[in-house]
Amino acid sequence: MLKEAAVLEVERRQQSGKNAANRYRDRDLIPAVIYGGGAGLEPMSLVVPRKALATIINQKGHENSIFKLRLKGTDQERHVMIRDMSVHPVSRRIQHVDFVRILTDRKLKIRARIDITGIPKGVKNQGGFLNVVTHDLMIECLPADIPESIHVDVSELALHDSLRVSDLKLGENVKILGSGGRVIAHVGISKGEESAVAATAPVAPAGTEPEVIKKGKKEEEAKAPEKKEKK
Repeated sequence: MLKEAAVLEVERRQQSGKNAANRYRDRDLIPAVIYGGGAGLEPMSLVVPRKALATIINQKGHENSIFKLRLKGTDQERHVMIRDMSVHPVSRRIQHVDFVRILTDRKLKIRARIDITGIPKGVKNQGGFLNVVTHDLMIECLPADIPESIHVDVSELALHDSLRVSDLKLGENVKILGSGGRVIAHVGISKGEESAVAATAPVAPAGTEPEVIKKGKKEEEAKAPEKKEKK
C-alpha cells in the first residue's frame, strides 16, 4: 500500500498560448498538463500554484515521488508523478510541468538513481581509484515499491574488482531491466600509473633471443658429438 500521499490542489487552465502562459506565471501559477492513466482518460490542461508545488517537491525529496492532484472545487483526486519539468535557463524557475496519472495496482517502468556508498578497499589500501560507470537503472515495480534510490555499497571492491548489475539485491518486488553484466563501478589505476608501470618493465636489447631459447641452444651444442678429423 502507498503511504498517505501529499495533496496538491490545481485548477483547470482556461486560456492557452504563450501570452496566456506568461500571464499565469506572473500570478505565480505554473502551466501544466496531466495525461495517462488508462483508456478513456483524456489529457487535461492545468495551472499549479508555484509555492505549493515547490513544497511538494522539497518534501518528497526524489524524482519518482507519487502524490495526489486534487481539482479545485471538486473531490476529484488522482495519484500522479512528475514526468517532465522545464525550467527557465537563467532564473531556474519552473516554467511548465507534465504530470502522469498513476494506477496504484499497475507496475511502472521508471529510472532510479544509483547512490554509491563506502570507500573501496582498493582505494584505501591499494592506491586505486573508483570509477562509477552507471548512474541510474531502469526498474519495474508497483508504485508502493518505488525506491528513493538504489543504494550500492562499494566498500569490498579491491583493485581491479568490478560491481555489476547482477550483484545487486533489490528484493523480489523490484525488477532491474537490462543486462545483468552491465558494470556499475570498478576500481582501477590511473592511465598515468599504467604508463609508469609499462615504462619501468625490463626490455630485452634489440636482436637478442629470449633466455629460454638461448639456454636450449647451449644444451643442444653441449650434447652434440664431436666430429673426428679425417687422417
